[in-house]
Amino acid sequence: MTTHSEELERSQEPLGGAVLRLLDEPGPPDSELASMGKRERNKLHTLRAIYQSALFLFDKQGFDNTRVEEIALGAGVTQRTLFNYFPTKESIVSFPLGYLGRSLSSRVRTADNSLNPLEALADGIIQLFDEVSRTPSFSNVLRLGYKVVNSTPSLGELNLARRSQLYLVAWKALLERGVDPDDQTLRAASAGIVACSLASMFSWLEADMGFSLVDLTKSAFLIMSQDLFS
Repeated sequence: MTTHSEELERSQEPLGGAVLRLLDEPGPPDSELASMGKRERNKLHTLRAIYQSALFLFDKQGFDNTRVEEIALGAGVTQRTLFNYFPTKESIVSFPLGYLGRSLSSRVRTADNSLNPLEALADGIIQLFDEVSRTPSFSNVLRLGYKVVNSTPSLGELNLARRSQLYLVAWKALLERGVDPDDQTLRAASAGIVACSLASMFSWLEADMGFSLVDLTKSAFLIMSQDLFS
């Protein structure tokens, strides 16, 4: 049975890398827009409007005090249209991590064959974090979403579920590279790399992105690989 989360992520896949610049104005580069069909461009604009409206209201009056109809009104869409993009308020908040998971999966699956599985995963994370760091609009989305989740006790379970999903996404991508599905040591190690990267990203967001996310993550990976048992 398909979950709401899976339906949401499938519906957003055609937007590709344009989603990373979700809040950029007036939108993605002209060349990228030109490569999109009219339906995809309209979809991106609607998604942006809904997300902007939700983030504004969540930040202004809190997640629990914001009603779906208010988000739809602010975005200039009907509630039915909103639910076509985001089946729940919670799915709006969790959207950035969903995008990061899809992007990481793609990078790991297509990484150079000369890399071993853990190198492919770590390299994919570094590439993704570099792209996020160079996209201020998406960085701000992550920071605000992180703030909303941490200030809303009712979102604690959702936050945990999304993090767990990222571990599974990474492992599934490694399976597609041909790793042994019964290698529990490798699976545990891959989960450790994902946990380390999440901790780095959260530290970066808490510090208002005042230092290099890539450098922090690389340093953390280096400690894990060289100094853990020294």
